[in-house]
Formats: sequence, structure tokens, C-alpha cells
Amino acid sequence: MARDEFYRPGHHYRDKGAPNDPEDQFMGWINTGGKGMANSPGIRALRYFARRPFTELPAFLVLVTKKSSTGGSYNPWDDIIDLKNGTVLYWGDAKLDPKKPGRLFSEFPGNRILEEVWAALQSGVRDELPPILHFVKNDSGWVTFTGLCALTSLWPDRFEEDGQPVDNYRCRLRILGSEPVAVEWLHARREARTLLEAQRGVPEMWTAWLRGSKPAPSVELDAEDMAIPLAADALRPSGQGFSSDSKTRRAVELYAMQRAREYFQTQGFTSIEDVSSRSPFDLLARDGTREVFIEVKGTQSAGASVFLTSGEVEFARRNKSKMALYVLHSIRLSEGEGVPEGGVHTVFLPWDVERGTLVPIKYAYGLP
Repeated sequence: MARDEFYRPGHHYRDKGAPNDPEDQFMGWINTGGKGMANSPGIRALRYFARRPFTELPAFLVLVTKKSSTGGSYNPWDDIIDLKNGTVLYWGDAKLDPKKPGRLFSEFPGNRILEEVWAALQSGVRDELPPILHFVKNDSGWVTFTGLCALTSLWPDRFEEDGQPVDNYRCRLRILGSEPVAVEWLHARREARTLLEAQRGVPEMWTAWLRGSKPAPSVELDAEDMAIPLAADALRPSGQGFSSDSKTRRAVELYAMQRAREYFQTQGFTSIEDVSSRSPFDLLARDGTREVFIEVKGTQSAGASVFLTSGEVEFARRNKSKMALYVLHSIRLSEGEGVPEGGVHTVFLPWDVERGTLVPIKYAYGLP
């Protein structure tokens, strides 16, 4: 029986798009009585069965990342799964809608669900938060289970589809561990009529999250900025990394600065000044009524963390309401000339430096 099965991180499961097919290990296992989760891309909410549930939040969410052309609906964006650091950068479900050209990105069903979950997290209603199961669809007819996840950040962002900018939500998920997830628990959770019933049989990794498990708290850095040896370049797959080539490092920095300038121009800022040579931040943006201090970071890594100096951190702490963090990650270098290109941006505005993780190296900052 499906209820006796488990989803194990890294394992592949048959997805036939037919919940009543006994061979379907995705919809067939998750759904009850062949109902519950539609065969649709993106964000899928599984609701409690009770007519008057104890919460308006879903029992749990299923998020799917499609990594290749596998048929069905096309996603014009790229999610980023960083297993080493246990994070997933996931786009919401907004896209170009020819039938509703003025449709706001917050009006898409999946994005509304993300808003609801984020609002509950911000208000401290942790016990009612829905666990998130993340899957990757690499090949037609199959999904791979990433793991049980929790939502840790949500912010508006933008991508391009057919040459047109599309506003959307982007969120950061934390992969909570490598434990298998029992299908029995998923079914029992949907059948729960009270909060107490919903908490029965919960995996320990989810319980730890509900108790407030977080990265190590921020720590003060009293020492001066440290000189980083070239050997630290090995950190590049996950963090900002250090390039042993000062010319390349400078090119990446300038490229990120230019991309940041272009981004904030699209946000309506009419005056953007490079103040990096004389201030503890990089760009000063104004539009007549707003003034924003922008810290810019460029990296060839997946952008799980960036490096901050003690001066940058202290300034950010004093100016939280006006700070912005712009990170351009996954930058590529062109073959031959090594010119920076591509990259995906993450933007925090306003930016509260305390919400991430500060480690006293030169301040290695894990994005919230």
C-alpha cells in the first residue's frame, strides 16, 4: 500500500500523471482516493480534509522543479538546487499570460500560497506552517525527491520570457535533512482535524524546525579584516569564493555593479552613483523621495554566502531601513577572454544583515 512507502532524498519515483495508476509513485502515493494534487507544474497545495480545518494554511506543499524539456508546461526560469549547502532557490508560478496582460504576479494561485505561508512565518505561527516536499523532474515520467524543506525567505524578483520582463516571487527553501519522509505521515496530516493531530508522527527534522532551529546566531567581529590565502578558492562551489586572479575578480565585481545599476534603474531609481571608493557600500540610489544604500556582491558560485567586511556589516546594522543587498551569482566566464556573463540576481530590499548568518572570517554571510 502507498501509505507504507517512503520518499527518500535522491531517489527517483515514477510520475505517470495518473493518480489512480498503481504504478504512479508520485501523484498516486501523495493523493488519497485518487484526489488531492492536480497534474500541474510548480506549486501544489494539499489541503486538510476537514470542512472547517483548524488553519487556513495547507497541510503541506509539493514544489516541482523542471530541469529539462520533459513535455507539458514550460517554465522560462531556472531554479537553483544547492545540495552542499542545503538550499533551493525557487521561482513562483507567475509567467506571461496573454489572456490577462495586466495580471499581477501576486494573483497567481501558487504565489498567493507562498504569501500566506510567509505571512504566517513572519507572524510567528510556526506550528501551523506547512512542510514542503521538493521534487525535480529531470526526465519525462520520473521525479527525484530533494527532501523535506521549509520556507526561509520570499521576495519579488524578475526574469525574462520571450524577451519581456516578468515580475514574480522568488523564495529560498532550506532542505532540513536526509531522512526519508513517510507517505503515511502525509496522509495522516491531511486527515487531521486538530493541531495536535497534525503534529503526530512528524519527522524529527520538521519538529526541530518548528522549535525554531536556525543557523548559528550572528557574532561580533572585533578583529581587522583578515587576509585570505589563495587556498580558500576551494570554497567557490558554495560560497562567494576568492579568485587568485585579481584581474578576473575585478572584472566580476564591475560586471555585478553594472547589473545592479541596471536592476535598480528598472525599479524607478533615476540617480545611481558609484560610491564604493569612499563609502562602506557600493551604490547610492535616489529617485527624489527614496534613498537606498546598495551593497553589491558578484560571485561565480551558487550564491549561498558572500563576504562582508566589518565596516560593511556595521554600516548595514546602523542603516537597516535604507540598505539593499544585490547578489549576482552563478556568473560565467566566457571561453578564451574570460569575460563575465550571465548570472542570476538575488535582491533584498530592505536588507537586514542580522537575518543571515555572520561567521568571523571576513564575515561570510549566509543569505536568509
